[in-house]
Order: sequence, then C-alpha cells, then structure tokens
Amino acid sequence: MRCFYHDDREAVGNCKSCGRGLCRECAVDLTKGLACRGHCEADAQALIQLIDHNIQLSSTASRAVQQSRVVRSGAGIFHLVMGALFLIFGLRDFARLNLIVFMGIGFIAYGVYWLLLARKFSKR
Repeated sequence: MRCFYHDDREAVGNCKSCGRGLCRECAVDLTKGLACRGHCEADAQALIQLIDHNIQLSSTASRAVQQSRVVRSGAGIFHLVMGALFLIFGLRDFARLNLIVFMGIGFIAYGVYWLLLARKFSKR
C-alpha cells in the first residue's frame, strides 16, 4: 500500500479517522492509532476517546446485567414463597376452592416463570 499524500512512498499504517495509508512522514502516532499529520489528528483522538468510553460503559452494562439476573431470581423466589403461603391458607378450608387458592396457584406459576427467565438470561 502506498501513502495517500506521497504516492512514491510505502505506507506504514492507516489513519484511524479516514483510513488512508500513511508514510512515516505523514503519520502521527497517537499511541492507540495513527492519524494524518495536520488533517485528522483531532478526529482520530476523539475516536480513540469514544472507544475508551465505550469500553468503560460495556463493563458497567455487564455489571447491570449481572444484577438484573439476581433481581429476576429474587422475584421468582418471592413469588414462589407467596404462592405457597396463599395455598396453605387457602387449603385450610377443604370444603371449597376459593380466591386465595387461585391466587396461590397464580403466584407459584409466576414465580416459576421468573426463575426460568433468570435461568435463560444467565446462560448468555
């Protein structure tokens, strides 16, 4: 590959901003990439800062996803426990099925749903 600005010279790398080939004379080393001397230095530096910022955000997002898994599991366990309590109190009167029994069944079903949801997201 040839330098964009000096077609008689070999390029040593590409500009981080515009992607053009650069020779040693035209390239500015920004530690994390090269830039066109006098043309793309500010843009390339802004791009490097943006990439660094996104890397930091991705670790924050990873922690948030991990915390949401804990919340989902906690919600599932809460609903299972509440469902069991409703069933116990509702079934104390064996003569008829009442609203409390149906609420217990609903809570248990919802708790199972939350636990399955937490399990699904923990595999990612």
